[in-house]
Amino acid sequence: MNRDYGPHLLLLAAIAGVVGCGQANSQPGRPPTPITQVVYDTPITQVVTDYEDFPGRTDAIYTVNVRARVSGYLKRVYFHDGDEVRTDDTLFRIDPRPFQATLDRNKGTLEQAEAHARRLSNEFHRAKTLFEQGRSISREEYDRYAFDHAEAEAALSTARANVDLAALDLEWTEVKADLPEGVTGRLSRRLVDPGNLIKADDTLMTTIVSKDPLYVYFDVHEQAMLRIRRLIQEGKVKARSEKEVPLLIALSDEKDAEGNSVYPHQGMVDFTDNRVDVETGTLRFRAKVANPDGLISPGLFVKVRLPIGEAHPALMVREQAIQYDQGLKRVIVLRPKDESGEPYFITDDQGKRATDPSSGKPITGYKPEAVDVGKPGVLRSGYREISTGVKPGDLTVVLGMQKIRLGTNSATGRPYLVTARQFDPRRDASDRLGAGSVAASAASQLSDGSDKKLPIGDAPSSAALGSPIGNADGSRSSSNGAGPASSGPAPAATRDSGFRVRGGR
Repeated sequence: MNRDYGPHLLLLAAIAGVVGCGQANSQPGRPPTPITQVVYDTPITQVVTDYEDFPGRTDAIYTVNVRARVSGYLKRVYFHDGDEVRTDDTLFRIDPRPFQATLDRNKGTLEQAEAHARRLSNEFHRAKTLFEQGRSISREEYDRYAFDHAEAEAALSTARANVDLAALDLEWTEVKADLPEGVTGRLSRRLVDPGNLIKADDTLMTTIVSKDPLYVYFDVHEQAMLRIRRLIQEGKVKARSEKEVPLLIALSDEKDAEGNSVYPHQGMVDFTDNRVDVETGTLRFRAKVANPDGLISPGLFVKVRLPIGEAHPALMVREQAIQYDQGLKRVIVLRPKDESGEPYFITDDQGKRATDPSSGKPITGYKPEAVDVGKPGVLRSGYREISTGVKPGDLTVVLGMQKIRLGTNSATGRPYLVTARQFDPRRDASDRLGAGSVAASAASQLSDGSDKKLPIGDAPSSAALGSPIGNADGSRSSSNGAGPASSGPAPAATRDSGFRVRGGR
């Protein structure tokens, strides 16, 4: 190697080392851990009645498949598809001419039988008189007159019956609505057109269903069925049997503003099957519901709400506060104080309390704790009945629980904490997680340079400190809606703080 290049190579290596050291020293440290903010609400007390919801189907009380009783060619249709009919309204007419001719022929045969019977009757009575007087008539001749008379009477009865059958067949050429007295039915479309051959008792011509009232069939599982029967025996349900239990019915489109079903239709159970289905473990119930305006049609899917028990006060939490995880139901409760009664505060890695940049006050923290609530009860106006785990006054998380970490931070030995604010219906009703409202409010208070103070218990939101906000569908969005908040420069409050926020007291 040429010795002239040695000093130059040493100089280049020294410059590279200086530049590398400068770059290493200029690398920023780990960004501060964002503060998690959630929204909480407190339970309320309402007077509710326990109930069970079941899927059901409507059915007509009377269903008639209209078929002709005589065979022949269809001559005329007397209704329009979908008309309402009552009993004995004429629907179809089969060509009556063959049946009229048969009736006339049988009437002629009847007249012949009557004349023949009268002649033989007169001969029999004369023979009887002579035989009783002992005149010139033998026993054999008398018996012949007697049996001829009896045969004529039998033939006369047959002829009369044939006339009645022919008259009945002629009457049946007019196909009428066969409904109970006072019941109104609705027709389906006609299934045959005039000119087609109708086979007696075979060809389906149309159908009729009654509309008011209607039946509702639904299957009740054996636990609910046994509970109803025990409550009836104890006198807690005002009914002599499960066949007199009132219920409520909702159609598939009958919902309130929040999407919960409403039950405007009332009915009464009038029948229960005589045995439980061994395959499904359910008992078939049937209820009768009024349908004066004809809104409900047979065959509709409905929701049946069967009240069980008496009205009682219950503790209710918002439905979105309940988490369902593999059969477990739990609620996240915020604890503002530790076991010794000391409040929680957000601290950094050195245990120093974090302060609100605008007010200078320590940031209050809450320790999240998962509480098992057992089996939730009835749902009423967005609130679900809770019987265990939650007490009046508890702070239950309703929005943002997917961001919560439970337990203790292994690095610091202190519990994970969150900041929280109370649920605001005007602010959080449209946005289930309050993402836009929480982020915009906190960001405006931290980065606009104003001297507004946060309410007690509030703190810089996760959006303001660079953490995404969770949405109702489980996705995440930033405060500006363009992406994660950490993608841009951190707000002034974060850059000037100089510490990383950790859970602690």
